[in-house]
Amino acid sequence: MTNNSSLLKRFVGNTGWMMFRNIYSMLVSLIVGSLSARFLGPSNYGLLTYGSSIISFFTTVSRLGMDSVVVAELVRNPKKENVYLGTAFGMRFVTSILSFLAIWGFVIVLEPDDTLLQLVTLLQATAIIFQSTEVFYYWFEAKMEMKYVTLASMAALTVTSIWRIALLAGQAGVQWFAMSASISALVCGICIGISFVKKARLRLKFVWQEGKRILGKSYHFIISGLAVTLYTQLDRIMLGKMVDDTAVGLYGAASTLAVMWEFVPSSIMNSANPILLKLHEEDKEKFITRYQMLLMGITGLGVLVGTGFAVFAKLIIFILYGEEYYGAIPALSILIWATSFSMIGTARGIWVIAENKNKYPKYFTLMGAVINATLNALVIPKWGFVGASFTTLISEIFVSLVAPLCFSETREFSRIYFGGFKKIPLFLQYMRENILKRGK
Repeated sequence: MTNNSSLLKRFVGNTGWMMFRNIYSMLVSLIVGSLSARFLGPSNYGLLTYGSSIISFFTTVSRLGMDSVVVAELVRNPKKENVYLGTAFGMRFVTSILSFLAIWGFVIVLEPDDTLLQLVTLLQATAIIFQSTEVFYYWFEAKMEMKYVTLASMAALTVTSIWRIALLAGQAGVQWFAMSASISALVCGICIGISFVKKARLRLKFVWQEGKRILGKSYHFIISGLAVTLYTQLDRIMLGKMVDDTAVGLYGAASTLAVMWEFVPSSIMNSANPILLKLHEEDKEKFITRYQMLLMGITGLGVLVGTGFAVFAKLIIFILYGEEYYGAIPALSILIWATSFSMIGTARGIWVIAENKNKYPKYFTLMGAVINATLNALVIPKWGFVGASFTTLISEIFVSLVAPLCFSETREFSRIYFGGFKKIPLFLQYMRENILKRGK
């Protein structure tokens, strides 16, 4: 009982730190981000969004799909922490350099005559190299000590916000705003690196054999991540090529608002991940029950947020971006539901890792990417970014709930998810008895 109580305290504390970080991030980003969007206007804001969408593909590759895999390895075999982290960092750093060079070549080929876009994209892409230090997040996540990551992220955001406010005061050009992501990644990398050295006290070691083993487990997630990026970012690139930067700007504003609540389920999932993985090895029946609680909580939260945003979309756009961005209202009302389904798909990753079904997410997302690309090619010429919003929603529904039914080995997830609705009364009772009473 004492052990469960201690675990619950660590879970709540760890989740609390991540929530605090993300609430701070959301508030600062909304204020400074909306002021920047107003100053830049939909066209220049769209230019930044266009560039970041191109970068997203290569960022996914540079991460090598290692996030959940390395955390799982750290939880299962903490004695080899220095090897897992040293190997992961080495691979991540090398792929980051290669990704940066690939972005440089890709944007020149894609937009040979747009020198401003080339400059903006490269300034943003520098962040990929500094983001190599994200590998150290895995150690803090496995230890459920995310307060250090929280403080590092908050420091980076604060510095970046001061930078952007200075740019607003000086009426700077869009290329200076493009440097914000790289400045943020650099500051965050320095802070998390210092915290890791002081707390972990590990002598990192690169072992190629371990690297190959990790890649053997994570390459499925690389393909899956690329497919996810394809159907979440391809629409922006297609809008930039087939419509204009203003359309990308309006769509980007709607997308930014639609995902700003993701920090709540993401924080919960990041904290629950090591606990559920350990529980899966000890008691699978209890794992399923607790996992269903997580799924139902995320689903309920998605319904509440989706309804609220759909009702108050116009007011939200007016307060944050102004009348110039009213065109984004229909897209926001649609994309908020796409985000809700996306969170269910993200939560499925815990079950995938626990059951060693790593090869299947890439099939789900590849099918979603094909659906997304096909529909976008049909609807964007006629309905622009509103059509792209519907395409994103359809793709997210398919990937999160329909795709697992296509394979016999992943239908268990569907049974677990839909079976969770039958247990909602039991979950509510558990919440009252174990969480609400503790708070009194």
